[in-house]
Amino acid sequence: MKEQILEIIAWLVLAGICAILATVLTARKQAMLALIADLVQRAEKAVDGSGMGADKKKLVIAQLEAAGVRMTAWLSKAIDDIVAELNKKDAWYAHLAAGDKDESRISF
Repeated sequence: MKEQILEIIAWLVLAGICAILATVLTARKQAMLALIADLVQRAEKAVDGSGMGADKKKLVIAQLEAAGVRMTAWLSKAIDDIVAELNKKDAWYAHLAAGDKDESRISF
């Protein structure tokens, strides 16, 4: 009986550790996506002209690498997905349209 209780406790501890790890990883992913979205907005402001998407993406990648982030296929796809979503919603600089006049957050 005592062994069964200890085994149940061990499984509960393991489940708790897994839940904490999942929460931390989700928070890190959300923080990374927020950073990418911010850098994409900044690149849009820094590189003028249409058809300059590749240059803007290079700038975002350079900023991520300067921050110590290793470029992966997931990050590359995340950048493309964020740009596609901003294009679809025409949400470039939406915070400025909402009345936030602080452009310092979007300049390089």
